[in-house]
Amino acid sequence: MGRVMAKVTIEDISRFTGLSRGTVSRALNDRPDISVQTRQRVLEACRSLNYSPSHAARCLAMGRAFAVAVLVDDLQAVFAATFLRGVLARARAAHYAVFVAELGQDEGRQLEAVEGAVGERIDCVLVSSPLSAGVTPVLMERLSGRPAIACLPLDGLNCDLLMPDQVESGRLLAQHLLDDVGGPVLYVHGLDRPGATERLRGFEQCLQERGLDPVAHRFDVPQQRPLPEELENELVGRLRGTRAVGASDDLLALELLSYCWLAGRRPGRDIAVMGQGNERCAARIDPPLTSTDWCGEEIGRRALEILLARVEKLRLDAPVSNYVAPVLCRRASTQLTR
Repeated sequence: MGRVMAKVTIEDISRFTGLSRGTVSRALNDRPDISVQTRQRVLEACRSLNYSPSHAARCLAMGRAFAVAVLVDDLQAVFAATFLRGVLARARAAHYAVFVAELGQDEGRQLEAVEGAVGERIDCVLVSSPLSAGVTPVLMERLSGRPAIACLPLDGLNCDLLMPDQVESGRLLAQHLLDDVGGPVLYVHGLDRPGATERLRGFEQCLQERGLDPVAHRFDVPQQRPLPEELENELVGRLRGTRAVGASDDLLALELLSYCWLAGRRPGRDIAVMGQGNERCAARIDPPLTSTDWCGEEIGRRALEILLARVEKLRLDAPVSNYVAPVLCRRASTQLTR
């Protein structure tokens, strides 16, 4: 029979490097109190000895699950997908497992997802989407004091918040259309869309600072599709008299492209069209759509960083709220000849 090689342990890494078992463990857990040189020394020893950490043994030794739950609304939405990518990257570095639950809009489905994902086998929870009224109390009960972080305020849940700055997104849109394209500018506000009210506020603030009347530059559309014929005709008429139009999100901006053609306008040539959110489709249409990116990947990475500090008792302060500024993604839909 062939010889069975013994499994390499942390003790072996400790002897190989001359470092204590605790130092090796902290280096493998990517703890901030370990220097880059020490961490590199431990990682090189792991490669030399072909060390593969045992998740189960680590959980038993540390008394933690080394797993996080991530709650998103729609995995096809770009913010949810990029947020999850950031979480996964940070979790991989810290050797954490990640459980993902897609919530959707239905309260019953949300309850089922929360009850399934937030169990004893996780150390903390990240929430990137709104929750129905009856779901937040269930989440709080399931957490049982474990830390959580959210990308938007949740009624009744006192936790850290790391959010895309939706107000700044609206300001960024207004600044780009006014400064780089030129007026007149129209803002099409989608009623009852997540974050749309905050983005509208940013747009209106920017116009007020320049002495412009926000009401004169705003057009509201409901969720109802198709739009009522009278409202469609009014929108087409407004588009005939503007040089630049911004939408509260990219999906609404895609609709505006069609309405521009109905108005006899050519998007990207004689009328600028801009969205917000940087959905995947934005860069793949003709003309490619200028948008704002809400930096989901950065938020996901930083959110898990904050949570891990809470889990490891490195942060004991009260929950804090922080915003991450959006980034302008310039594309052909707003590159007109002035």
